[in-house]
Amino acid sequence: MGIDEKYGKRRQITFRIGPVAQDRLRRAAALFNMKPSEYAKAILYRDLGIFDEPLDQRRRTWRQKKAKDQGLDEEDF
Repeated sequence: MGIDEKYGKRRQITFRIGPVAQDRLRRAAALFNMKPSEYAKAILYRDLGIFDEPLDQRRRTWRQKKAKDQGLDEEDF
């Protein structure tokens, strides 16, 4: 059973936050060893009462893993 069959069609949303919210989000995500986007999604799912959907199903490429191991940002490519 594929992810689309199990959870339905996925949607992508975007939103903007101010500098204060960005700083607090970054610090809160670091407490849980998560990226800010992963933490925001987890909080959204928690508040909506959705606990059975996965947070992130994307696969990492070898290039991203290699860059992470070397301490480079994705923007450095």
